[in-house]
Amino acid sequence: MMRAIIDIGTNSVRLLLAEKDEKEEWKILKKDLRSTRLGEGMTDKAYIGKGPQERTLKAIEEFAAAARLEGADEIFAYGTSIMRDAANGPAFSDEVTSAVGIPVRILSGKEEAYYSYIGAAGTSGVVTSVVDIGGGSTEICMGFGTDIGMRHSFRLGCVRCSKQFDTTTPRGVAELKKHCFDLFRHTELMQSVKNVKRWIGVGGTVTSMAAMLQELEVYDSAKVQDFVIHQDDVNRMLKKLCAMSYDDKCHLTGLMPERADIIVAGVAILDALMEYFALPEIIVSDRDLSEGLLDADVLKPAKES
Repeated sequence: MMRAIIDIGTNSVRLLLAEKDEKEEWKILKKDLRSTRLGEGMTDKAYIGKGPQERTLKAIEEFAAAARLEGADEIFAYGTSIMRDAANGPAFSDEVTSAVGIPVRILSGKEEAYYSYIGAAGTSGVVTSVVDIGGGSTEICMGFGTDIGMRHSFRLGCVRCSKQFDTTTPRGVAELKKHCFDLFRHTELMQSVKNVKRWIGVGGTVTSMAAMLQELEVYDSAKVQDFVIHQDDVNRMLKKLCAMSYDDKCHLTGLMPERADIIVAGVAILDALMEYFALPEIIVSDRDLSEGLLDADVLKPAKES
């Protein structure tokens, strides 16, 4: 059986095509991405503009056509932060379904955290926390194997925060980090994560950090997967990026040019998180939400009391 997952994010639309092997395990056949910036200009009271809708719908149509051409038996589409936050998110979901013939399921923040955890940590044998820094939100999920405990979703994303803060100045970055600390402080996270033995980071910010630190001229998922990022690497890279012009960031080895205007916000969120929880390192995973959603028909997050 071949299954396609279309992940409609705040910054990009992603396609994952996978097939079950003789052991009934998923084998990844293809991964693709289009930076459509659906959350362009977003605020806490988000509204998806016409231009971003058109770009995103075009990418979804192309991915659905590619999946069908490859022989996918099933195609599932999911919306994340911008789709659940935008006033017209459900209407855009209906438009996608009408145009492409694929129902779009809009994930809650805690569902997004759960499936990111499943995709990155799988059946981890130690207590693990997965952090997913996206375009519109950041999810933190802690678990042991597939037994998921604490799940939090924050309105912290590289697109959202690039709009809210001036990430071209040290002062603006400091204000963004303080905002992160304030949000973390209003949860029971510090108590919850005391038993965590391994932290895993997923999403474009973290994978870009791995690519930049290794100076990868061409993105290589094998070199990104399980790469270890140290806290001082993040702090040093944040200062470097903040001092660079937009054009310089566009030509920085390891960074996709379309992320040049949002990378500082993403790295600032990562830096704030590692500083707040005193994390010496975080392990990068190229496997994330999309991989977790492959089993969304059989794996469901437990309802929280």
